[in-house]
Amino acid sequence: MCGPSCNCLIAVADQRFPLLLALALLTLGTDAQTTNLTLSADQDSVGMGEPLTLSLISDEPLIQGQRWNWPAFSVGDTLAQGWEIVGASELDSMSSPVLDAGIRRQQRLIVLAWDTGVKVIEPFRLTLDSSQVVSSEPLLIEVGLVPIEANPAPKPLQGYRPFAWTWWERIWHYLPFVLLAMAAALLGWWGWKKWRQRGSSDPILATASVPKEPAHVLALRILHALKKQQPWMTGDGKEAQALLSEAVRLHLHGTFDVKALERATEELTSLLSQGQIRGLAPLDAQWLIGILRQSDLVKFAKQTMGNDAHLMAVNDAIKWVERTQPVDEPTAHQGGDRDTIKPNENGTVE
Repeated sequence: MCGPSCNCLIAVADQRFPLLLALALLTLGTDAQTTNLTLSADQDSVGMGEPLTLSLISDEPLIQGQRWNWPAFSVGDTLAQGWEIVGASELDSMSSPVLDAGIRRQQRLIVLAWDTGVKVIEPFRLTLDSSQVVSSEPLLIEVGLVPIEANPAPKPLQGYRPFAWTWWERIWHYLPFVLLAMAAALLGWWGWKKWRQRGSSDPILATASVPKEPAHVLALRILHALKKQQPWMTGDGKEAQALLSEAVRLHLHGTFDVKALERATEELTSLLSQGQIRGLAPLDAQWLIGILRQSDLVKFAKQTMGNDAHLMAVNDAIKWVERTQPVDEPTAHQGGDRDTIKPNENGTVE
């Protein structure tokens, strides 16, 4: 059994228990009524120059009328690491929803950054005196060239519409190729025509190559026109001898089937000297050699002939054509004088 001293200890313990309980409750209530400051942002990544909204909220207990100093913000100020304040709301206060006897104050800030990278928004502070300071937690914000979406899911195509060429646009698209093809076709046709006409550049040769009338008729027409016009009288003796030579060659080509239009005078001279041309007398062959050589001398060697010599050569050529023309096809220019023309020993006509 406990003596009087034991009863005294129990009595003292019973008196101190309420005091200890009250002290514990007071200490617990004091710890629960501490000041809290939180900082949050509406997004964790922004583009360079894109606004970012910050929310600063404090819950402060009302103990003996103490008042914490709120940081001052002004538009245009710059926070640490280059965050520029471009907007600040009014400081708002209300009853704290988390404290039994306290006040909540909050303010929104709009800031932006002009540098890229992961940037820190450093903690804000509430001060009561030099020894009591409450700070918020720092925030990490990623700043990119463009805003980084929280959920970068593929977006549907914007502004797409079906496209089709109109007929007019198709024509303009293919018109240069069509014109180029037509130009190539015309150029090819022109080249083919020139190739076909390569051996008929001389009008007389072109006319004589495929005669529409008998050769002797065409030859007589050329000779009679030459006799009538007499171009040697105006200094065109070279052209007169060229026409005379072509008329004789035309008759020789069409009547005696001798390729006289394509051959040079020397080739014809060799052929005529052999006397192998059917239907052509030896004296006529010698006369032809002389008239052809005489024409070449005037055309190429610039030898001159008198006017009477030109006229005599044309008359002799007319007589030769009329005398050697086909018997069944007389011409309108056929004359009565059919004497044989005899060349002299030099090959010229007497």
